[in-house]
Amino acid sequence: MHMPRLALAALTAALLGASGPASAADPTPRDRRAALCVAALEASADDLVRQVKAGTESARKPLLDRLTQGAAFVGDSYLNGAANEDQARALVDQAKMAQRKLTPAELAARQMSCAAEATRLLAKANALERAVVKRVARKRMDKLLGA
Repeated sequence: MHMPRLALAALTAALLGASGPASAADPTPRDRRAALCVAALEASADDLVRQVKAGTESARKPLLDRLTQGAAFVGDSYLNGAANEDQARALVDQAKMAQRKLTPAELAARQMSCAAEATRLLAKANALERAVVKRVARKRMDKLLGA
């Protein structure tokens, strides 16, 4: 059975932060963890983008995997009530600043932990949620690579 296009469009818009009024609630520990992971995964995605742009095609799949993992956190946060895009972006920005203090080994450990957590989130998601997350990741990859 196919999900109606309107429902898919609404879920896509929601995952991209283009829906409804923003909530003024304080961020939850889950929101903060998602921001830490998005920031950590973005750091490794940035390196993979540079590799792909330099001609290393073998970095393309790991890049898509990283972007999918990051999108899983965004989707999970949204589905659990975090609809304030400005607050989410601010949390990610704070996490990026804080992770600058990490050693490369600490950042790598965080990235591994977050990647494993994202894999669990995707495993718990239904087929439609996984499809939307993967589509968001592919669109992000296209944008990052200038495609």
